[in-house]
Amino acid sequence: MQEINLLVEQKNGSIETNFEEIKAVLAAGLEEYKGMVFTAESQPEAKKTVASLRKLKKAMNDRRIEIKKTFMVPYTNFEAQVKELDKLIDEPINFISGQIEEFERKRVETKKSLICKIYTGIITEHDAVMEYLPLDRIYDSRWENTTTTQKAIAEAIAAHVEHVEKDLATIRTMESEFEDKGLAKYKATLELSDAIGIMNQYQKQKEEILRRQEEEARKAAEEEKRKTEDEVRKAAEGEQKADTPVQEELIAQETVKEEKFIEPKPVTNTVVYEIVADPFQIVQLEAFMRENDVDFKRTR
Repeated sequence: MQEINLLVEQKNGSIETNFEEIKAVLAAGLEEYKGMVFTAESQPEAKKTVASLRKLKKAMNDRRIEIKKTFMVPYTNFEAQVKELDKLIDEPINFISGQIEEFERKRVETKKSLICKIYTGIITEHDAVMEYLPLDRIYDSRWENTTTTQKAIAEAIAAHVEHVEKDLATIRTMESEFEDKGLAKYKATLELSDAIGIMNQYQKQKEEILRRQEEEARKAAEEEKRKTEDEVRKAAEGEQKADTPVQEELIAQETVKEEKFIEPKPVTNTVVYEIVADPFQIVQLEAFMRENDVDFKRTR
């Protein structure tokens, strides 16, 4: 398009008035009024003077508004002409801009397809990484720029894949019983430290549960040993008391009574605990109670 320049010739207008004359008259009148003392007799004259001054003020402002409208006519006409030209200019701007935007949209879509193709070509050779590294997890919008080459995109994706492979290898090398927990955490955050942390946490919880179980088993064994020793001691004391026929008779009667003794039903108590634990601890606790024939139910 041919270069276009807007040519404007502005002529400075002038407005002539008797400003100085009126200003001098008002200043002189103001000095006169400052020295006046108004009384009841002079009140009508004062009101007349105020009315006259207000009339003068209104007349001057009316004239100002009239002159402004007249003075602004050239600018108003010029402004309307410029706005009309704006509309004419906007038509090619909008048309060309639309073409540019459509071209850019198609270019970006083509680049996105290329990025997806590059990703697929790399990830299909690394099946173990695919579920941990979908394209949207590593997508960089800067890859869509015209200055970003296909080689740079491939190198960036390959670097991500290599990083994840190393992390997965590290997790599996640990041979943790809770490897599945670690892999699930890694899949969510792609942070190796998070995966190791969660596996260590579960391992620590398991060790604490086993320690408690061993402590309970030790206490139970000690209690059983104490009961056995008490029974042996009581049996020994009973043999010493059976030296006389009377004692033998009593022992025989006690034996008969023991043979007829009916073991009472165990007394059960209902105890309510409030437990704060994670899901793994709760599962372990419930398993422990089942193994020991503890009747329980979860309320929530």
